[in-house]
Amino acid sequence: MNRRLTVGPFNRVEGDLEVTLDITAGRVVSAQVSSSLYRGFEHILCTRHPLDALVIAPRICGICSLSQSAAAAAALAAASGQQMPANG
Repeated sequence: MNRRLTVGPFNRVEGDLEVTLDITAGRVVSAQVSSSLYRGFEHILCTRHPLDALVIAPRICGICSLSQSAAAAAALAAASGQQMPANG
């Protein structure tokens, strides 16, 4: 049985967010996230040195700076073929 489940909009500090899931046989086979607010931080980082993400990404949000910093570090590790240490 195929079905589509849309959850949201969730009200966030920086605009609404909606999640759409395609479910087949009780498993999520596709997930899309839609947000009405585009802030463009990805473009700020495009021309910068990759390590600048460790300074810029935590400042994207004043509430969740730790998660943005951890995500930037994980992305840099993955892009460089490195493994994040368990305590890193």
